[in-house]
Amino acid sequence: MSVISSLSKRGQYSTVSTLSEVPVKEGLMLYLDSSDESSYDGGPTTNYFKPTEGSFEVNGTGTFSRIRSGSFGGYIIKPTDVVYKYDLGGIGCHYHGNDTLSTTLGNGNTVYFGFDYLISAGTTIVTDYLASIEGAVSAGTTNGGRTIGVWQRVDLTGTVNTAANSIARPLLYPGACGSSTLAVDGFILYKNPQFEVLNYPSRFVYGPNSTNNVRSNGNVWKDLSGRGNDFTIQGNITWNKDTGFSNFSGNSVANGNKIFRSSFPQNLKTSQLGQGYTVVVVARSTVIASAWRKLIGNWDGDNYIDLYQSPGGFWWQDGGGETLYVDGVQVSNGTFVMSNAGFHCYAATNTNNGTLSNPTLPLTIGNEPNGAANPNAYPWIGDIAVVLMYERVLTPSEIKQISNLYKDKYGY
Repeated sequence: MSVISSLSKRGQYSTVSTLSEVPVKEGLMLYLDSSDESSYDGGPTTNYFKPTEGSFEVNGTGTFSRIRSGSFGGYIIKPTDVVYKYDLGGIGCHYHGNDTLSTTLGNGNTVYFGFDYLISAGTTIVTDYLASIEGAVSAGTTNGGRTIGVWQRVDLTGTVNTAANSIARPLLYPGACGSSTLAVDGFILYKNPQFEVLNYPSRFVYGPNSTNNVRSNGNVWKDLSGRGNDFTIQGNITWNKDTGFSNFSGNSVANGNKIFRSSFPQNLKTSQLGQGYTVVVVARSTVIASAWRKLIGNWDGDNYIDLYQSPGGFWWQDGGGETLYVDGVQVSNGTFVMSNAGFHCYAATNTNNGTLSNPTLPLTIGNEPNGAANPNAYPWIGDIAVVLMYERVLTPSEIKQISNLYKDKYGY
């Protein structure tokens, strides 16, 4: 058993520390960042601690209840929180949790079990024991003399050491086992318990661009916004931690090389009483070509999101009346030359004007979507590193803040 202070920011979602770096959060509904391992690889994000209403797969003495509102220790419970309450005082074995196969976690892998907790003010601890991971650690964790009545943090790690098809079991365990109790009265709250694998196998292989810089067996660009809008990576797309995703022009027949989400929210231009949307993409064009090059969008027939590089002049253009920005500065449609321009922060806002309909085809990054009149015909030639989308129109100053966030890394 070990407690890792460096993981103290981890909560229900393992992306909290990353999201905190984004300067504008209100209305953020999509955040894809190829340089962040938890986004390009999709992990470690799987929480194997299964949420319930209080009755777990494995139940010992006493009863947990899930609470969804209220203020405790100065913290107001949010709708997205998973908080369990356990009334103290009973004698017995107080384990509550669930089982996960060691083959699922990976025998020999490091697992993490973390949560915030609060022991009610005035409580006197009798048996100091809070949680454990059976099948992964030899000892559990305690309050360790910390202050009662305020929120504290537990981060517990161990190595999966059970036999194949055996289990690892994260347990909320207030008071250990036997003729014991954490306290004779009061209660304990456990907030957002997270059980996950830390040294998961990477689904992308990083190396020289022409050798190992290809997808291995993963197909997810994970959304870090917390909204669950993960995108599917299709075809022989390559990845580089410094430049993002590329090779959208490979395999340009059949299904094509692209990144897409079929079930992306369909009400962007009419959401929040018609306040429209904002999309931000950090990308670069690298090759002059005589064809349309789709950065992100649905398709022309949708008249929805459609941001691209046009042929001939290779201008930064839109297909639906957006207001366009480059590096935080507003530009006119068809005036900024994208070809061989290096990395830039491209942004577009669109206010619903009452005449636009919802799209019928998938929101697609780097190519024309399947189902369009010319599917896979407009592959992006270059790199796409970051994509953000908001369900509101950002102000020029907010767009400038986002541009400045990536300016030093990508050198524009």
